[in-house]
Amino acid sequence: MSVLPPEVLTWVYEQNPDVEDIDPDLDLFETRLVNSLSLIEFVVVIEKVSGQVIDRRQIQTDDFRTLRTIQEKYFAESAASAAAAATETG
Repeated sequence: MSVLPPEVLTWVYEQNPDVEDIDPDLDLFETRLVNSLSLIEFVVVIEKVSGQVIDRRQIQTDDFRTLRTIQEKYFAESAASAAAAATETG
């Protein structure tokens, strides 16, 4: 898995200070690291970091279920662009 931007991970850890490490495939809702009340705040963080607008009417919790699904849905393209840029310069 590509690394999520630190702002996303920081938000999760700030909401859950007793958690030290989160497996990329851990269900964030099942474990209550993210809940229905905090989901919109989490979406705002992801929007700011990814530069994408997420339509609130189209939100599906499965898109935010794990760190891996978040990375794949919202950050995979930026990670691929960064990797391509690194290859070109190096």
